[in-house]
Amino acid sequence: MQPSRRAFLLGRRPAQTPWAAFVQRLTLLCQGQVRDLGEGGEGGTAAILTPTRDADVAQARALCAEYRVVLELQGAAGPFAPAAHPRLRVDPALMTGLSRLAADTPTWRAQPGVPLAALAAAGLTQFAGLPGAMTLAEWLSAPAPWPAGRCAASGVLAADVLLADGVEETLGPFGEADLQPLRSATVQRLVPALFQLASGGDAFATNDGLHWLGRYRLDALKPEAPATVNLAHLLLGHGGTLAWLQGAVLTDAPAWTAGGPEPETPGLATFRLDDRVKALFDPDGRFPHFMPRET
Repeated sequence: MQPSRRAFLLGRRPAQTPWAAFVQRLTLLCQGQVRDLGEGGEGGTAAILTPTRDADVAQARALCAEYRVVLELQGAAGPFAPAAHPRLRVDPALMTGLSRLAADTPTWRAQPGVPLAALAAAGLTQFAGLPGAMTLAEWLSAPAPWPAGRCAASGVLAADVLLADGVEETLGPFGEADLQPLRSATVQRLVPALFQLASGGDAFATNDGLHWLGRYRLDALKPEAPATVNLAHLLLGHGGTLAWLQGAVLTDAPAWTAGGPEPETPGLATFRLDDRVKALFDPDGRFPHFMPRET
């Protein structure tokens, strides 16, 4: 007799794998779409969530922590280290809200799935000429080309984020320009540690005088005047490895054109600094890790 028929006749259900339980609960809790890619495939055990609201991602993060599933941004720029655990890829394509804010300068708030074509059409010239189908979240996760200390040229004014421990926070101007104090104990602890790293020898070695050689833009904490510190710039180039982007406040900025000398080759100090930033944001590995680099 087949096991499934025996279980039916005896009133017992076949044992459910942890992954099947994860997908089932995810489907029940989220309003968005869940697609199970299966267990043990060529790319490992994985599923895709296409959320329709921030609460979907918050629920997914909590389940990922419970079942030891890595939460990834669909389309994020790597390269990433092979995942030791199952993966949930989150595609923000249905989260496309874009609204102009009442401000002295033209300012917009965009959800993570807004395509760059829509941002360029709204008047944000830094997105003109970039791949129109790329989402804001993908753009923010891609390697950041701005010179060291000049992250303000991105036009990013603030970012609403979901952190690895489930805390939701708004990152933006910090210090004298800060109009919204940090709400969470998590970020109140995180920020002093990041400033300490930004003042250390590894950070000095990661700035070659023009380029920031690290993937994580810790130079955002030491901007060139007249720019001031903006914590949102820490997410530029983060690859979805530090936090989940819920939305960003943007202003128009000139499109960046690369030029000048090539950056120096990153050394051990840069790799060590990136590792320390990752450990501060995501000590339990809830998000992916970049592929370790070699000198």
